[in-house]
Amino acid sequence: RVVVMASLFQGENLQKSGLAMLVMVLSYVSMLNRTEPAVADGFTMDPATGIKFANSVRVDNKKLELQGVGVRTKVVVNVYSAGFYAEQGPIDRATKPYAGKPGAKLAGDAGFFKAIQALGSAKAVLLTFARAVGADKVAEALSAVPGANAKSQQELHKCITRNGDLSKGDQLLFSWSKATDSVAVKSKSETLCTIKDADLAKGLLSMYLGGNAVSPKLKAAIASTIANRMSVAPS
Repeated sequence: RVVVMASLFQGENLQKSGLAMLVMVLSYVSMLNRTEPAVADGFTMDPATGIKFANSVRVDNKKLELQGVGVRTKVVVNVYSAGFYAEQGPIDRATKPYAGKPGAKLAGDAGFFKAIQALGSAKAVLLTFARAVGADKVAEALSAVPGANAKSQQELHKCITRNGDLSKGDQLLFSWSKATDSVAVKSKSETLCTIKDADLAKGLLSMYLGGNAVSPKLKAAIASTIANRMSVAPS
């Protein structure tokens, strides 16, 4: 009788553990199938990589709010996730003329993103790497800004490679001044460089918000976030 009771008890535990495992698997599959960034507990997760971004950060004593996250994919490999941050008031005012348009349409609206790029306020792009990447490869890709002079491109390349290759979880933060005439690069709270070149600064920002952006997912997320916010804003 004791043996039978023990067997039943063991069987019940196995059923419970099996159910718990099933719930975990279903949750994981749900996360993989998710196309919209998931927001919870002050963070937003990129569904493509599982990388989380704080919903607000402080850059140069300015509070910047997360406007969207998206993956940068090279062929079929997820290289990094990018989060775009901006001061809430200025970006809301700049995009107000686009109120009423759905995010899907805003994602392809060049005027909408030009208004964001022209913001006369602080903004930033945070990259969090999903895998180990050679610093030279990253520097070559990011410093190839059309229209920027060679000296500034070389300076940016040197800046990005300063701390060597990038590991999974490493971050690079690019922040722009109010006039978008300079760009600062930070890693682990250390300012690696500040480059005062308007063509380089604007061109680098355009890599993420322009017509040939390296992460269409990021632009789609920004458009969706702002469209949703405008749809619930008081008139």
